[in-house]
Amino acid sequence: MNKELSKKLAKSLLSKLPKERSVLIQVSEFLGFVYSLYRKERLFRDFILNPQVPNEKKVEYLVSLSSKFSLPSEVREFINYLVELNAMPMLGEIKRLYDHEVEKLLRLSKAFILVAKKLDENTLESIKSKVQQILNRELEFEVQEDPSLIGGFVVKTSGFVLDASVKRALEKLT
Repeated sequence: MNKELSKKLAKSLLSKLPKERSVLIQVSEFLGFVYSLYRKERLFRDFILNPQVPNEKKVEYLVSLSSKFSLPSEVREFINYLVELNAMPMLGEIKRLYDHEVEKLLRLSKAFILVAKKLDENTLESIKSKVQQILNRELEFEVQEDPSLIGGFVVKTSGFVLDASVKRALEKLT
């Protein structure tokens, strides 16, 4: 995987987009969706990697997916470039670098909340609020379920981990 090319592609995409928070986040979600599809769906991956399929068809399909995310037209140019370079295997790295650049631009950080099971909205908002207060910065949260935690939660950002899980408490006892 070519990290330099991934970095150039991520920065190029960001430079072409309007600097509106909602747009930048939508593009990130789209990149994550397409990369997840690429990793998990063999038919999609085979379609994208098949040299017999014309690039126009690949771009057409990806653009149709992007329309569901209400993305600006600049994304189409990026998709075209991605397909032309056959860079879809690098999309995970491109997204990671894009997200990093967006965080710097918006002074926004991404945080993951891992929960054992789905929490009610009030509890979730309380956790988010407290973590933002502790770190003294705005965070974009992504919530994921992880039954192995047994109970409680874990919050992860780049450089900060708060583990309030039952699993961790039990590990401390042994």
